[in-house]
Amino acid sequence: MGFKGYGAGCAAGAILLLCHAAAAETIPGVVSSVTPELSISTLGLGPELDARFSGVPFGMRLGANFFSLQRNLSTNDVRYHGSIDLANGGIVGDWYPFHGNFRLSGGFKINGNAADVSAHPVAGTLVINHHAYSAQGSQVNGTIDYDSFAPYLGLGYQGQILDGAGFGGPTVGIDLGAMYQGSPKTSLHASGPLASMAGFAGNLAVEQQSLQSKVKDYTVYPVLQVTVGWRF
Repeated sequence: MGFKGYGAGCAAGAILLLCHAAAAETIPGVVSSVTPELSISTLGLGPELDARFSGVPFGMRLGANFFSLQRNLSTNDVRYHGSIDLANGGIVGDWYPFHGNFRLSGGFKINGNAADVSAHPVAGTLVINHHAYSAQGSQVNGTIDYDSFAPYLGLGYQGQILDGAGFGGPTVGIDLGAMYQGSPKTSLHASGPLASMAGFAGNLAVEQQSLQSKVKDYTVYPVLQVTVGWRF
């Protein structure tokens, strides 16, 4: 998947930002703290870097999340086996309105969420648009994709829980938000004898619309995130 390059770039960027921010701590008015974190969220697992700026109630986070899972879904005629890949990386800006640990956040993510689906035959038969076909030697596969650019809004809390005796200390954070990933885009294609059967292409197009209707409401992705880190 091409997005893996974005994920690697995010991780490399996080390391570079950490190095620059650590140096910037000696420059008044730039960065007051840097917190490398591990993120566990509904978007998956991954690294995150949290930086707070000096003298102003603002900060910035750079992170990436990845996860894979299996899930089945069904239309009126077809049961699909789905392989879902979650892959996201982006930048979020934080505003601390009370100059404490509560924050309001906004930003964007490069969204690599996608799913591969395959139709599951029943007793060797696939029913496509109410027409029964032998599945022997044939497959019906497809994809579900979303917009690559996904705005994010949320709120949360992050604070230091222990004093690290002059070396910073451990932190814990929780965020609740939503990522708008746009309307899903579905595609289906057949291989084997099915693909050349008379009338099958039209029935498959109808089934694709049925699959589109099944997933069309998944435009907003809820994000619940917990982070643990060490503040420097």
